[in-house]
Order: sequence, then structure tokens, then C-alpha cells
Amino acid sequence: MLEDDLLRFIWIADPRISPDGSLVVFTRVHVDAEADEYRTSLWLAEVDGGAPRALTFGIGDSQPRWSPDGGTIAFVRALEPKKPGQLHLLRLDGGEAIALTRLEKGASAPAWSPDGRRIAFQSGTHPAIDVPPREKPKNEPGRVVTRPEFRWNDEGFTDFDHLPHVWVIEAREGATARALTHGRFKEEGVAWSADGRSVLFLSDRREEPWYQHEESRVWAVDPDLAEPTDGEKLRRIAAIHGPITAFAPGEGDRLLAVGAIVPETPRSYDQRDLLLFERPDHAPRVLTRDHDVEIGDGISSDQHPPRGGGGMPLGFTRGGAAALAVVARHGSARLARFEAASGAYEPLTPADREVIAGSLTPDGRRAALTLGGFSRPGVLAVLDVESGALRELWDPNATLFADRRLGEIEEIWYPAADGRRIQGWIVKPADFDPAKKYPLILEIHGGPHAAYGVTFFHEFRVLAAAGYIVLHVNPRGSTTYGQEFGNVIQYRYPGDDVGDLLAGVDEVVRRGYIDEARIGVTGGSGGGLLTNWIVTRTDRFACAITQRCVADWASMWWSSDFAMFTSTWFRKAPHEDFEEFRSRSPVYFADRIRTPLMIIHSEEDWRTPIGQGEAMFRALKRQRKPVVMVRFPGESHELSRSGVPSRRVQNQRHIRRWFDHWLMGVPAPEYACEEAVLTGEPTT
Repeated sequence: MLEDDLLRFIWIADPRISPDGSLVVFTRVHVDAEADEYRTSLWLAEVDGGAPRALTFGIGDSQPRWSPDGGTIAFVRALEPKKPGQLHLLRLDGGEAIALTRLEKGASAPAWSPDGRRIAFQSGTHPAIDVPPREKPKNEPGRVVTRPEFRWNDEGFTDFDHLPHVWVIEAREGATARALTHGRFKEEGVAWSADGRSVLFLSDRREEPWYQHEESRVWAVDPDLAEPTDGEKLRRIAAIHGPITAFAPGEGDRLLAVGAIVPETPRSYDQRDLLLFERPDHAPRVLTRDHDVEIGDGISSDQHPPRGGGGMPLGFTRGGAAALAVVARHGSARLARFEAASGAYEPLTPADREVIAGSLTPDGRRAALTLGGFSRPGVLAVLDVESGALRELWDPNATLFADRRLGEIEEIWYPAADGRRIQGWIVKPADFDPAKKYPLILEIHGGPHAAYGVTFFHEFRVLAAAGYIVLHVNPRGSTTYGQEFGNVIQYRYPGDDVGDLLAGVDEVVRRGYIDEARIGVTGGSGGGLLTNWIVTRTDRFACAITQRCVADWASMWWSSDFAMFTSTWFRKAPHEDFEEFRSRSPVYFADRIRTPLMIIHSEEDWRTPIGQGEAMFRALKRQRKPVVMVRFPGESHELSRSGVPSRRVQNQRHIRRWFDHWLMGVPAPEYACEEAVLTGEPTT
């Protein structure tokens, strides 16, 4: 497995099964290496067999949605990269796609009405100021900021005049789109009620939400409104003390939702439950009340589809006796059936496969899924929910992987210092020989409330192919191990999680095939924070790479895109208790670092702004210690997951070059660093 294999991967995004369960339309994502861009098009697969075929040939077609009769597909087409797309209709019986909207800010997230006559969707178009189009200034004017959250990672500065709102249009050529909502609150997750009388959506409509926990709720609006409403004509359908993140309407007034019920005492991690609302705006039944599991979440990977979108399957089975949702447990993400009466659940997909995205037929009889695993980025599969039969329809990377040797991945469980059981995985080279001594690389995930698991990680495979053993584990704070395990790091991050990571290194070293003088460490985001922290606590690692890191919590509090004003991570603000922030910030302990450090950061990262990486770089440069910084212009916090293809390859090469230099003795003059010392007693 090589760094530039990334340019040959094909990804399956947003698989959508037809109402009768016989066809699956999906978004095929690939890299146009010459343009250095991702391209998306719609493909169609027959459930009963046959190779998938292309439906469209554009460069930016995505978000396919079936009409209720299965004869037409609504989708979004962008004619230029990074430009807003417009709604189009494509009939399966032939003909060219028809443009349905021509809105200044585009259209997205189409949702068909139950009778197939109309489509609800989202758009940031502001009718009062965009029609006719305004003359644009020669240079972008200054921005007036009155809210603490005003820019978002991978999105840029928020245009408060063009927030996403709910629109509706008749499903015919020449129809005129109408806005149903407007104003200062954004809406998302558009769907129709089962009777077609309302358009439902998610929205947090509080004036100052950043001072409290998240609280998105399900609202309803009349699709026949003559004028858009900013709130007075909305009806609240479902609410909890906390956020609802996804929902699926059922027959009558039933509604299935995924949400985190937040206690009065703040927690840094609130596990999401499966909720059944049986009457509008009444308290739900918590179907997962007796199960300490995470609902609707996946597993961290650098090879989920970088474009094309897609959500997790959620809905009712035939007759409504059970609900279908994705449950995350012990590093896996599986579609499961939950009995509506008792909450008892049964996983339907294997534990060694990861549900990346999917959809259900209206009767819940079949599911179309993108399934990942250790050996593939994702395959297209169909599950018969009633019989349990799972069939793979297409592996888009079969030809590439037939020519690539992948080593074994071994699952391990080991005890932490306090007796907690920690799960991890060892990635081995294809020609692994237990009698040899290998360099080891510890990989640390971000979040911190996220999880590694049964998924394909290109970075791990590239390093293993280069002769490294790669260890990745889920220390305390990780998801998929229950509420208490995830929240135990609150106000202690970083802290005891470092002990879990080092115990994992000890566990692998005990196997006898690790050269203890050649151990490296790397991680991104929260994993970058822990990488910084771990090298201030031990000299055990011969080198380290910190990616999109946190170094100084106080400056992070002031500058990150999300407002850290709630008391979930810190009890107070930096100016009220600076010592708490300083005591958990690696940069203030940089005098302890003797480990050669590479810092990788993106210049348009608003989640962990680049000043975090710069702080570590300058602190070590000041001490004339071996350090280098790699800066990626134009990239966000998502560099390794969805950045420009060539930059993702460059990122992988820098990671390997740094480890090769310090752990393999390969010259790397471009980094102007001291020569590696590969002999002598192991560090402690």
C-alpha cells in the first residue's frame, strides 16, 4: 500500500435504495488527478445482480433521492467545484436531467413529498436581496461580528444573511421555488410528515445557544405558506433536554429520533440514545435506556468518502413493531433492530464490518449500505432485514487491492493501571516475521470522544507496508464503550488517557518483536494534543508527529470556531482560572521535550487554529531542539480526510519521511534536523 494509492481509490457515498428495494442509486467518488479534485457522479446498481452503471457524467452530481413511485431521481448538480449545486430531476425511463432550481445560493438535501408532487429542500438564498442579483463589490467588505461563533472549520466565515432555510418546489420543469422559513436561525435535516401535511426539520432556535448545551429540536412548517415564516408559524414536534441529531417520521404521529439527553450537571460526552416519540411534543420513550451504547455514530477513518455525503440508516420496520438504527459498540458500527415495545436489540450486520452510510426502504424491509472494514475503504451491500441475508453488490477497489498485499490486523485487550480494559489493534507488515525486531508507531485518535475500530485506515497501511508495526487504541474518553468510559476524562484531558496509551505500548513490546529504541508516536486533533503531552511526560519515543494539534488551551478557548463557553471541558474561562488551562497545555512544558517533533498543520484550520502548531514550533525552536513545521495552505482541519488529493498524498509522505529518518536512519536533509541516534540503551 503506497501513499499515492489514494489517487486511485473509489468511494461509495450515500447509497439510496429504491422504494421497492430492487435498485440502489449511489454517489461514486473518485480523484481526477490532473485537476487535483474529487469528482462525483450518480451510479445505479440492481439488487439482483449485474455490474453498476453510470447514470450521470457530471463532475459534481450527488444527493440522489427516489420519488415515491421509484420512477424519478432528484439530485444536486454542481457545474463547478466548490460552487453551489442546483436541484435536478432524472427519469429512469430515459432523457436528460432537468434543472429544477436556479437559486443564487444553490439547493441541497432534497426530500420528496409522500404524493411525489413536491420536493422540500434547503437553500441559503435570501429572496429579498438575491433577486435580482446584487452587484458584488470589487473587494470583500469588512465583516461586523456580534456573535462568538462566526466561522466554521471547512466552511469559512458564516454569512448570516444566507443561512440554510427550508424551501419547497413542485417536481416539474418550470416550477418556482418558495421559501418556507427565513430569519436568524438555520434549519437542516428536511423531511416530510407521513401524511404530507408538514415539512419537518431540525433547528436550535435559541438566541444565545453557545452558553449552554446543544439543543436542536424537530419543528414542522406548513408547505402551503404564502410567505416564509421566521418562527411564529412553526410547530414544535419533538424536543429533549439536549440535541436531536437525526430523525425519521413514522405512520401517524410516531417519530424516531437520535439524540443526547443532557443532565443538569455538564458532561464533556453525552452518549446518544434512540428515542421514540408517539405524540407530538411529548416526552419520548428511550429505547436504549437499558443499553449503554452509542446510537447513530461511526468509527474514525481517513478513508470515508471525501465528498458525496450520506447519513446513517434510521427508520421503522414493516408495521412499526421495531426500529432500525446504527449502534456503535467496541470499535464497530452495526445496523441493529430495536423492538419498539421492549427496547431489546439485535445487531444485523457483522461485528467486523463498519456501516459508513445507508438507507432503508419505506417499509424497512431492505437496507442499502456502504460497508467498510480492515481491508477495504467501502463496498456496496444490501441487507434483507427480515431474513438477515447480507449480500455485497460491488467492490469498487477490487482491482487495485488485488495487486496490494495487506498484513494482518490483530485485536488486543489489555488492562490499564486502574484495571479498566482497553481495546486496540496491531497492524502488521504483509511479510511480518515474529522473530524480527520492528519499529513501532503509536497512533492516537482525536475527538477526544471518537473511536478507532474495524475500518480502513490508509495511513496505517502505508506505514505497515514501509516496515512498521502500527498500534492504535481507544483510551478512556473514547466512544463505543459506554457513557462513563467516555466522560471519565472530563476536566482531566489530557491525563490518565496517556497511561492507557503507554500501557498499550507495553502490551505490544511484551510480544518480543519491537525494537524499543525505535518507537514513534503521532496523532491528529485531540490526538495531536496527546502527542504533544506525551512527549512532555516521557522520553520513550524516538520521534513524534503532531497533526492539527492543541498546544495552548487558553488561546484555543479564544480562537477556535466553536465557543467553549459551557463548563463541559473547563469549569471557567481562561481569565477566571488561567492555571487550569496552563496545567493541561503542552506548550507550557516544552522545556521537558527532548523528542524530535514534526508539526503538521493547515493554514485555514478553524477547529484548532494554526497558532496552536506555531506555539509548539516556536517553543522548541527557541530551545534549538529538533523540530520542523509542515504548513498546508488552503486546507482545513479535514486535510487527512477530505483535503485536496495531492496534499493528502504529500501529508502521508511527510509522515513517512520523518519516521523513516528517525526510526530507520534514512537521510532527510529537507528537514534540517539532527541525525538520528539509533543505538544505545532504550529510553524510559
